[in-house]
Amino acid sequence: MRFRIATTVMIFCAVAAPAFAWDETTDFRGLHIYTASADGIALTAVCDPDGAFIPPTNHLQVDIQGQWLKGPYTLESDGNTFAGTMIAGTAVSRDKADWQQIIAILQSGSELKLTAGDQTYQVNTGTPFPVSCGASE
Repeated sequence: MRFRIATTVMIFCAVAAPAFAWDETTDFRGLHIYTASADGIALTAVCDPDGAFIPPTNHLQVDIQGQWLKGPYTLESDGNTFAGTMIAGTAVSRDKADWQQIIAILQSGSELKLTAGDQTYQVNTGTPFPVSCGASE
């Protein structure tokens, strides 16, 4: 009986947890990698705070159902919208104004809307993106 109660509680806790959460790792070059994923969608922001690349390069990758997002997309949060084009699943911080908009949307809340092609996805990251990832420099 106790086993059933414990199992039921664990299942409830797993279901009640936020679908997404930003997980951080650091690779051998000093890149900070933040990923939020669930329900077949993964958002990955790669931040280059120490200049592993010259010039420092930050980027956002989007994976939907195991496929890199390619082509036009929009990202929205709290009335802010950014429209861009993913190349091989990646938006790179080459244009400072565009990168600042992307990061501002990720930091503005945890409820995001991603539109690609004729599909719209509601993305709940659990918390707003925790760092500026080169957008404030």
